[in-house]
Amino acid sequence: GYSFSNYLRNVPRQGITRATATATDSDYPNFSFDVTHTDSTSYARTGILRTPHGDVETPNFVFCATKAAMKSITPNHLREEGSQICLSNTYHLMLTPGPEIIEKMGGLQKFTSWNGPMLTDSGGYQIFSMGFGSVSNEIKGKRDAGSMGWNQSLISIDENGASFRSYVDGLVYDLTPEKSIEIQRKLGADLIVVLDECTPFNVDKHYTAYSTRRSHRWALRSLEEFKRTASGKQALYGIIQGGVYEDLRIESANFINDHGFFGTAIGGSLGDTRRTMHDIVAFTRRHVRNDRPVHLLGIGGVRDIFHGVRQGIDTFDCVHPSRLGRHGE
Repeated sequence: GYSFSNYLRNVPRQGITRATATATDSDYPNFSFDVTHTDSTSYARTGILRTPHGDVETPNFVFCATKAAMKSITPNHLREEGSQICLSNTYHLMLTPGPEIIEKMGGLQKFTSWNGPMLTDSGGYQIFSMGFGSVSNEIKGKRDAGSMGWNQSLISIDENGASFRSYVDGLVYDLTPEKSIEIQRKLGADLIVVLDECTPFNVDKHYTAYSTRRSHRWALRSLEEFKRTASGKQALYGIIQGGVYEDLRIESANFINDHGFFGTAIGGSLGDTRRTMHDIVAFTRRHVRNDRPVHLLGIGGVRDIFHGVRQGIDTFDCVHPSRLGRHGE
């Protein structure tokens, strides 16, 4: 990741707020989040996110090493450019080479030779984005589903989890909240997230509400599995859903605030235009606890990052910047 904190060095110092002053300190003994500065004219803030593999200065952009490798660039190049954290995708790695192989080789740190702070997603985003024919573009308001020409791979979704067909070999896989945590344990990233359903912006409010509450139940199961297998080496983020509906965003934010997650991620549909996306991010952020690190999932446009920073978002991830670096636009 690349830290934007230097842009905020001149803001007034407001002291340090520790995110470890919660009832769940014992669940995250090797992690902390300190807010070091806050801006007097916006909600922007700087901080330090401490993990077992090093510190991350926030705000920070998390580069996506999707399949445990940054294409066209080495870990040394990343470090030379000041990158502090990167992300790998649970969905892709569970299909190939498989979490067992990565665990056997020493986890993502040794597998990638990165040996620094890392984040993994739960696999849910890819299941639903690829399963519905690139919902990821709908979430960001870019184009209609199916325009990428992908075959739909999602077979079913129910209270237990999701069933989907692998794009690698056509085999059918089941992913539950417990299985997602188990896989992320084997991958070994510092920061991991709960399994959730990521819905497109064009579903109705009834389904969005149902999906959001099911994601809450999945989050509790993820948290329970996380605690059952606690090692002190990882920290768990909860994800706020709710689509474009303010009351559902408030409900989801309150749910995540009230449970023992280390950090908060803002996810789900962010509308069909950039303006709507900015409005939803700003609205949701106002209802999020300030003593936890806040991550914005899957957003990497330059304007979107700086808008998020002004709203108090601490970290971002997206494939967009590195993809542009390889292919141009």
